[in-house]
Amino acid sequence: MRLSRVSYQNMSESGSRKRSTYHVGNLAPLLLEEARNLLVEVGPAKLSVRAVSDRVGVSSTAAYHHFANKNALLCHLAAAGFRELHQALRHRPTTTDPQQALRNGCLAYFDFAHRNPQLYQLMFGPEFNTETMIPEYVNARDGAFGELKRIISEVLNLPVDSAKVFSSALASWSFTHGLADLTIHGVLDYPADNLERLMDKAMRGFEYLFERHL
Repeated sequence: MRLSRVSYQNMSESGSRKRSTYHVGNLAPLLLEEARNLLVEVGPAKLSVRAVSDRVGVSSTAAYHHFANKNALLCHLAAAGFRELHQALRHRPTTTDPQQALRNGCLAYFDFAHRNPQLYQLMFGPEFNTETMIPEYVNARDGAFGELKRIISEVLNLPVDSAKVFSSALASWSFTHGLADLTIHGVLDYPADNLERLMDKAMRGFEYLFERHL
């Protein structure tokens, strides 16, 4: 969609104001913040370093100093998402009941995904593979999974580095991620105010399977 002359002028004036307030030290966070806004508006396909720099009101050369290309920008944005997910899991409600501890962890994950659907889909999107992942992305992703392993370690009362904890954490991540993906994409059309109930229903389904076949 083309910008009207008025909107383009407003954007330019906004950019000029922003240009006067940033410093080299805080440009990268500003670019990531605007990239996140654009991600919500247009999705990852239309997000670019040039578009973000225009929105911030700086030259693309200044932006490329922090993010060499679109992949680097998306990787850093996804890494920020994994760090937020890590914190969401870490600050879940605490309890001494193992079953409730697992539920709290799953709900914290589920809540993060639904509060940040565009960012969440980018984090697990096709934009990243072993050749394009940067260390910041890998470290942030592994950090979030590490927090999930700590939850499972408490639930099972086993060392966090045990094979059973790893397998159980992987199963938990797969279950919660799949449920979040299904609801975000509308495959499971469930009222937003009943998502917690859906999580409980799905977890009970696993209990039925385990009781009958394991």
